[in-house]
Amino acid sequence: MKNNNKLLDDMMKDLHNQNEFYKPGNYWSFYEKNIVTQIKKNSLHQFRNWSGSAGVGNIQSFGGGAENLKGRFGANFHPFDDKFLFFDNNLFVKAYNFIINKISKFFSFFSFFSFRVAEGRRYFFEQVKKTQNLAYDKVYNIDKELLLSLSDSNIGNPSGFYRNEKFYTIEFINSLLKINFIKQSTNFDKVNSIVELGSGIGLLASAFLKLKKSLKYIIIDIPPALYISQNYLEALGYKILGYYDVINLKSLKDIDINKYDVICLPTWKINLLKDNKFDLFMNVASFQEMEPALVENYLKKISPQISKYIYLMNSKKGHAVGKKKKFGVLKNTSREHYLTFLKDSFRVKAERDAEHIYGKNNGSCEIIFEKK
Repeated sequence: MKNNNKLLDDMMKDLHNQNEFYKPGNYWSFYEKNIVTQIKKNSLHQFRNWSGSAGVGNIQSFGGGAENLKGRFGANFHPFDDKFLFFDNNLFVKAYNFIINKISKFFSFFSFFSFRVAEGRRYFFEQVKKTQNLAYDKVYNIDKELLLSLSDSNIGNPSGFYRNEKFYTIEFINSLLKINFIKQSTNFDKVNSIVELGSGIGLLASAFLKLKKSLKYIIIDIPPALYISQNYLEALGYKILGYYDVINLKSLKDIDINKYDVICLPTWKINLLKDNKFDLFMNVASFQEMEPALVENYLKKISPQISKYIYLMNSKKGHAVGKKKKFGVLKNTSREHYLTFLKDSFRVKAERDAEHIYGKNNGSCEIIFEKK
């Protein structure tokens, strides 16, 4: 992956000339400037290993960055960031902690004088390894065939692990849990095209594309997220109809869609979906970051083009409410909004508390709607 600041600048300039319905809502406008700055200051070659935290405006907010070193919400660093390695692994620090450990056997009070963070690094990464093994085993027991047929990519330099000579990350395994739920709740063999709004870095898209080689995948997003996902999926080797290809396009019927694996659309080109039918629409954890009017507009534009299923995974009650130009949404979008917006054309086929490797998440739910 290579930085292309001109593409990013063009995307951002076009974004700010659009109707309010297709710009970032209050939640994302709070993040936007800092994320763009982060992307320009760092190499995309390392984008899945950038340090930082959600809540301060960086790529962790939509699925990138260092998976195991995400700071708590709003923090500007993680205590075990790589930048602290020079101290934690220093020979003096190791020798000092060794001496303190010996002395504390006889005088326990001396343990308070140790460099505990340096010692804690080892314990932390031992727990990370255990979590990775538990995540793998969980999906293995749920859907062995799915797990063994797929693996993550090293592109972007993510921190992951190998099992049976295949590479995985926790985020990728969480994507497999979503796919398993969709497989179990739909006639998945008949799903040959997917539209995803808010695709993050494109990780879930990459899993679907690896699973079904003939799949046609449409991504709809705002930059800079669209900039990352387009670059990432292109680096994976998929044939992309990208931003410069679609900005002047009038209809998808004007191209041979079979030449492409992925079509990347900015939100304001959503009308290109018109006169086409797609089997599945997905939104994961981004409707919850919008106000109800924005969500309703997107569903009104997209749902008529969906012939089979809709998959939503979002907070049941919506995101935290903030003030204008401050963190949070101006009004919550809840589970009841989705039911109301889709009631005329879709029925609920399956629903559960959102599943991830740590178990059930009672704050979010996964809903699969079926076309009436």
